[in-house]
Amino acid sequence: QHQHHGYLTQHHHAPHHQHHVPHYHHHGYQAPPQYGGYHSYDGTNGQARRDAYHSHPQKRLLLAMATDQDSLSDRQCYVRSEMVEIFAATEKDVSARHSKGAQKLVQGQVGIRCVHCSHLRPRDRAERAVCYPSSISRIYQTVADMQRFHFEQCREIPLKIRKIYKSLKTTRPRGVGSPQTYWVQSAKLLDLVDTENGIQFGADMKQKHEETDASS
Repeated sequence: QHQHHGYLTQHHHAPHHQHHVPHYHHHGYQAPPQYGGYHSYDGTNGQARRDAYHSHPQKRLLLAMATDQDSLSDRQCYVRSEMVEIFAATEKDVSARHSKGAQKLVQGQVGIRCVHCSHLRPRDRAERAVCYPSSISRIYQTVADMQRFHFEQCREIPLKIRKIYKSLKTTRPRGVGSPQTYWVQSAKLLDLVDTENGIQFGADMKQKHEETDASS
């Protein structure tokens, strides 16, 4: 682990489509090339978050990909690499959601959450800390809503990260397709698939089918 201006960067193996990507580091955030394909990070209360996750192993990863900088604004790249993560809902997530009378949720359904307040109890988080987009095509808008409603209110986002976020350009590289299209294509590369129960990880779906076939 390397210490960079007050927060730790952990290195885990990136998914197979990113193995060729070098790891870059944030030093007060230079131009886009530095988010390589690393799929882990830690905020100021990283130890608490690591402890929490060791007791609840959960499939979770960043949206960030090495190609983000070619299609997205600096600010969107930063959000995808430092501020939100995708995860598969556990039984605990499902029961917490249903106790609030919120939308129906199934185990394994993919949600998006703020990485900085995910260690808090649901009632202690600012609004829209966790969202479950109904389809891959909704991820872009879901994150845009989180930027608008959650990031402004979330007290867990370290000041340093908030400053970098606010300082980044929102203009996109010229001559590229729409950002929505890119968000959809990159979600598919991360093995996300649309199902009748929202978004799921393709590998989980495959495993479920194999288990069903084996038991029938």
